[in-house]
Amino acid sequence: MSLLSVLLAQSIVQRTMSILPQNINVMDEQGIILGSGDPNRLGERHEGAVLAISQERTVEIDELAVNRLQGVRPGVNLPLHHDGKVIGAIGITGQPDEVRQFGELVRMTAEMMLDQRQLLQTIERDSRMSEELVLQLIERTSAPDEPLQQWAARLDVDLLKPRVALVIQTSGMALNEESGLEALQQLQRRLSQDRRGQLTARRSLNEFVVLYPALDRRGQWDASALSLELNRWLEDIQRDGVAHIHAALGHYFSQDGSIALSYQTARATLLQPQAKRPLLQAFEQRRLPVLLSPLASGWQAELFRLPVSRLAEHDKDRLLYHTLLHWFEHDLHYAQTAAALHIHRNTLDYRLQKIAELTHLNLDKLEERMQLYIAVQLDQLPH
Repeated sequence: MSLLSVLLAQSIVQRTMSILPQNINVMDEQGIILGSGDPNRLGERHEGAVLAISQERTVEIDELAVNRLQGVRPGVNLPLHHDGKVIGAIGITGQPDEVRQFGELVRMTAEMMLDQRQLLQTIERDSRMSEELVLQLIERTSAPDEPLQQWAARLDVDLLKPRVALVIQTSGMALNEESGLEALQQLQRRLSQDRRGQLTARRSLNEFVVLYPALDRRGQWDASALSLELNRWLEDIQRDGVAHIHAALGHYFSQDGSIALSYQTARATLLQPQAKRPLLQAFEQRRLPVLLSPLASGWQAELFRLPVSRLAEHDKDRLLYHTLLHWFEHDLHYAQTAAALHIHRNTLDYRLQKIAELTHLNLDKLEERMQLYIAVQLDQLPH
């Protein structure tokens, strides 16, 4: 496929004619006019360009030559080179003595645009290949095979580098409008900016996956530090007004299929219901609810939730349930729980005794406390 397309040819014409007053023609390797300041000449075969291409030299056409050649007017035609090959020609309409001085300038401009176009195509191709690599990695639960390793090597991606998945979703955007799609593209560009060698892909219309280096400079996995770093990054993106986003950071695994497993934990974390969703959630902070989520339905869940169901029968205003949530939130510290609820410690003791009575559980026993805690966690999941 030729790099010199109709669109690029016309772009070259517009760029050069914004500088020079003369008409410009751009021809392909067959001498067919692809771009011109004169629309009537598009599609014509320019014999002066054919000579410039076949002989790889500048061809000047004066009034005498006009009568001998077809599809030509007075002017200068120069071959266009790319990667050491002649791929077409560019012509300047006018008397040769008047336009000769502009020939090299026009050719240099055109060849520079050809180089830029190839560079952009290479970047776009590598970006698509990088995205597809990410999508392959988040689905692969086994070690990368040889074709995938070669694919990564082509992109200069080290598959042995430990990575962790960050899943980002957008919301509150008019995705069916041009402005919404533009915002998504802008967000993707921001996410792809090289900070520490992350890999980025869009998995769906409103979901992005970023594979981020997992280990710090000491070679250690520090979920808290990485969460803080990523939260600042996402705040900068959201502050710029690119899109309203929320994200989840997965767990770091070191075995085969580590990226797929990390992605699964990140996505499961993102799906956890919360009254007030933070900008970034980390699996490490939501470990138990995420791990319990597969038990959110079925007979196991019904038995796990039984203490909460018993409590609900006698706790119509959910005062006891609300107390229980605060107690667990404050790691069973009585003084802190009472302060958070703005009640006396004795009142808290009374409420906990009532909870134990209604749920048929002894809250002094660790196992029964755990049973009640799991019941509350499952109760907050969709079911």
